[in-house]
Amino acid sequence: MRYPLGIAGLFPNIATPDSWNRKDRHPMTKRIIATPRQLPAALAGMLRMKYEVREPAGPVAAADEFTMLADGAEAVFATAFDEMDEAFLSTLPETVRLIASIGVGVDHIDLEAARARRIAVSNTPEVTTPCLADAAMGLIIAACRRFREGLDIAKTGEGRGMLTPESWGQRVSGRTLGIVGMGNVGKELAKRAKAFDMNIIYTTPRPSAEIDAAFGARAVSLDELFKQADVISLHCPLKEETRHLIDAAAIEQMKPSAVLINISRGPVIDEEALIAALQSGRLFAAGLDVFETEPGPIRATLRELPNVFCLPHIASATLESRSAMAARLLANIDAFFESGAPLDRVA
Repeated sequence: MRYPLGIAGLFPNIATPDSWNRKDRHPMTKRIIATPRQLPAALAGMLRMKYEVREPAGPVAAADEFTMLADGAEAVFATAFDEMDEAFLSTLPETVRLIASIGVGVDHIDLEAARARRIAVSNTPEVTTPCLADAAMGLIIAACRRFREGLDIAKTGEGRGMLTPESWGQRVSGRTLGIVGMGNVGKELAKRAKAFDMNIIYTTPRPSAEIDAAFGARAVSLDELFKQADVISLHCPLKEETRHLIDAAAIEQMKPSAVLINISRGPVIDEEALIAALQSGRLFAAGLDVFETEPGPIRATLRELPNVFCLPHIASATLESRSAMAARLLANIDAFFESGAPLDRVA
């Protein structure tokens, strides 16, 4: 993949090689970073200015190939699509002391196994927050207004479709938004929803009067949120207790007119239960950026439903977010090699 903008154009906030000192540009010995997948050319080039980067010959390394690539490496690069369980970590050489993951979620890494091996794990939090909230708000509008069905009609050339009541969507403004997980992204979504005059309820382990005052919001139990919300947006990490948080029993508590939004992690939703509810009319619509079957393909039954608006895991896919993620990744690696601890340590 070629990036015509070059490193500086794609990552405008990152110092270019000419601005680094001579020691950084021409180290006597470069530290080694191994990656199980080929990196975008700009990111690989940026890292190579300071480190030796070992990539697989193909898009993704086979297990035995990566073991050879990681020989002598001190850090391993990871994405959300690189499953690093206990078995994988056991194949890493003793030299590896950091897994630098790009993105917020770290459910693809066995953190306990990493701790047992004394391997630090870092992520890139917060830098994608505005773009994630933008994507969630976009999905709310698209799902409520049935833009997927409208797009399908427009593709036929028809200029006046969806004229009957059974094909109409729902107004967004004035409805009740239930945010499951009022962290950074949940708060940014609440800010956007407030501009749409939405009533905001939320559930979080740490509700506060400050959150309530800032967004005119109200903390409720999860069961209350399911029953009261017109739109339910998921912003919780994937843990054992959140896996299939939205199952048939949870859906049964929701309004038949409810719209479900997910930009967190696919397995938070039991997709078979969701498909059944959308097919039967038990739920009005869904807007999804993540899927239970990742990194495999989206279930055909799900993506073909007219009341589902699907995006291919692109909530953070903006020049601004990816630039900031790359900068934060490099900052974590730099900090680890300089001080022994990454800036954003999660294990």
